[in-house]
Amino acid sequence: MEPNVRVLPSLPHPSTDDSAARRHWSAITIAVAWELARREHRVRPAALAAARDHATWRLSPTASLAECEAVASAAARDFLDRRGGVYAAYAPDPDAELLPGPAWRDAVLGSVTPLHEAVFRLHYGDGVPLEELARRLEVDASWVRAAREAVRELVRVVVAEDGVSTEGWAPERLDRLAGRVALAAGDRCPGPGGLGTDLGRAHAETCPRCARALRLLREGVIAAADLFAPPVEHRVPPGPSEFLALSLHVDARAALRSLAAALPGFVRVDADTLVGPASDAAVETIRSAAREGAPRRAQVRVVRATAPGRLAEDPVAGPAVVGPAVERLRELLGAMPWGEARGVDPLPETLPAPPSAARWWAAAALVLGLASVAGVVATRPPPSAPAVELVASRAGSEVIFDTSDRAYVDVASLTSAHSEVLFHSTRPADKAALATGDGRFRVPADTRPVLVVSAAEELVDLPAIVAVAADMADARQRVADRYPSAAIAVVR
Repeated sequence: MEPNVRVLPSLPHPSTDDSAARRHWSAITIAVAWELARREHRVRPAALAAARDHATWRLSPTASLAECEAVASAAARDFLDRRGGVYAAYAPDPDAELLPGPAWRDAVLGSVTPLHEAVFRLHYGDGVPLEELARRLEVDASWVRAAREAVRELVRVVVAEDGVSTEGWAPERLDRLAGRVALAAGDRCPGPGGLGTDLGRAHAETCPRCARALRLLREGVIAAADLFAPPVEHRVPPGPSEFLALSLHVDARAALRSLAAALPGFVRVDADTLVGPASDAAVETIRSAAREGAPRRAQVRVVRATAPGRLAEDPVAGPAVVGPAVERLRELLGAMPWGEARGVDPLPETLPAPPSAARWWAAAALVLGLASVAGVVATRPPPSAPAVELVASRAGSEVIFDTSDRAYVDVASLTSAHSEVLFHSTRPADKAALATGDGRFRVPADTRPVLVVSAAEELVDLPAIVAVAADMADARQRVADRYPSAAIAVVR
């Protein structure tokens, strides 16, 4: 006889904790784990816990089950971006209150052909790109794109029957709605103990949430224990943490790299901002840097504050700040004048440089130095001109350049926060892959400034130069110093 199936979500004791995050713990875990598994080969337990905490901090205490799942999926993607160094401002979904129910999903599935169903389930439900879906189905990509348009229109019709108008919606917004419709599930699912039963597996055939849960369990991404809410003694979401944050003036940004190296565990959340765990040692490190003038007191803002969030450690990706603490710390720093410290003692002024005994030798050294400089200037050869010619410009989402066929070429995009090598050649013929057919070459590029370097020799260490450069001007100077005969162009 089949055992009774527990209903998900299990309700906590009302006298201790009745938050939405605890009530819908299993559904949140499934949504978060699915997003992590889509983008990572291996989901570590610490990463799952951190991403789930990041999601629970975003939820209102009274959020519905569907709202919890929508927020959890978005929060998991934001967590992955943060591990990659991108701390974008949090933007709530404008359609957060439009939460589809299973009836919309059933209405779509009841009106589709097998091809449309595949697009609805796999593209909108599982996030499979259209090109990959076409390969899986062994059909031309144009058929799949046409099926997507048909599914979009069908979703419009289904939601319109319930009084929801999508008139004037951009395709991206309609796609987000179609994805939610494809994943719409009810609130009477088997709990963790019932998923593995015959009844639970039968239920999963018609429930996107439980189908995902079974796949995640089979592939070892999650364990059954992950689907049970923690004991009531543990807060859900977790409590706040104490952070130390500092931002540097643009004129002192060059000091950020050395400060980050001297502050272990701190994370660069903006081009000029570091956030890390509050400690007296970290405060003293910042004070010592101010005494040395790197940066000067007037070029820095420091705040020590308690905010919802925590620092998540990862042995591979490094630390990341989870929760809304970053937004709170940005607000505090932005409201402070330069040179102010809040929550810690005022920073010291820069110490004056010690007097130098060598000044008494200046007169004699000046005479000898002038004679030496004159000799060097007279004998130094003029700076060499580039050995190759280079012309580069931007054309929409591409950078077009023209150079010698015998030249080696490297292309990199660079900002103070992120650098990336777009093309590297180990021989002149490599750039044939970039040929436009009219003697020129092109490289796809986003809106970041692009550095194009052409030389008569291989630019063996250009990737390393770009990686350590503080900004585009610094990168250009480093390349010019390392490869004096190279032609360099910066495309904005």
